[in-house]
Amino acid sequence: MATVVVFGATGVQGGSVVNRLLKNPKYKVRAVTRNPDGEAGKKLASQGVEVVAGDANDKASVEAAFKGAEAAFFVAAYWPSVATLGLVGAGEEELVQYQNVAHAAAASPTLKHLVLSTLPPADKSSGGRLKVPHYDFKAYAVDWIQRTLPELWAKTTEVWPGFYDSNFAAFAMVKPLYLAAADAYLIPMPAKKSSILPVVGSVETNLGVAVEAILTTGAPAFSKLLVLVTDYVAAGDVPAYFSRATGKRAVFLEYSDADIITVFGIHGDEYAASMRWAAEFPVWEDPKVVADRTRLLTLEQVGLSKADLVGFDAGLALIKDKLVQ
Repeated sequence: MATVVVFGATGVQGGSVVNRLLKNPKYKVRAVTRNPDGEAGKKLASQGVEVVAGDANDKASVEAAFKGAEAAFFVAAYWPSVATLGLVGAGEEELVQYQNVAHAAAASPTLKHLVLSTLPPADKSSGGRLKVPHYDFKAYAVDWIQRTLPELWAKTTEVWPGFYDSNFAAFAMVKPLYLAAADAYLIPMPAKKSSILPVVGSVETNLGVAVEAILTTGAPAFSKLLVLVTDYVAAGDVPAYFSRATGKRAVFLEYSDADIITVFGIHGDEYAASMRWAAEFPVWEDPKVVADRTRLLTLEQVGLSKADLVGFDAGLALIKDKLVQ
């Protein structure tokens, strides 16, 4: 039984990986969380997960988490630090976290496979015109690993998860706005109707499925990238998806960048920046985004098909009670 270290195990992405690997008797899951004695940590422990204290900002705890592990999954947490560190500061913290995890992984004598959740390089792909810190610092981390720790990179796989279905329920600046007088919803975005959203579908299901498949694939997935997008959806079509899931009428509302920044501050600024980049680079597999085509993994190459994933329609249907009031 191989031990797989999962960082951020009580978060959305880490939780998806934990839940999936728990169903596979090949793996023993070691969940890393800042608060193992919290309610979420105790719940994981009750499910048979080894829960350990760890913080990606703390090198010693990261090194301890890798002890005896054969595989690991890591994603940095960007958004919690934005309010205190700012957009770039939160990205710089992310970069340090990826570096701490990479150093520990490289030093581990037992580690065979590292899976990193990252995002496209907005800065690089746009020639520096469009910067999206919560994308770019993840990309900077990958570049750093490739340059600095080539032996680790040789057993690392990247996965890019698209826009979550659950964002429409979880985040105020994305959540549909209810119009009581009309019993209908406005779906606001800092984007034109024609802008494309790369959607991961139900990340709570799909990321775990993808990471398990990557680990099962092993060496053929090394130094590769899996773009985890189930649907490319025009922003103006999102209300139709919402209506199919909820039975409620909905219309699209375009925010200007200035308006969303006025309402949501720097969080809105980052959201708008991601949509500005998406307007020019809508398809993540495009050569303008992934210059080295040999790096791309298809679902089929890791033993999956779209049928194994929960797409946008089905994902919204799963959370319809959280979308409406």
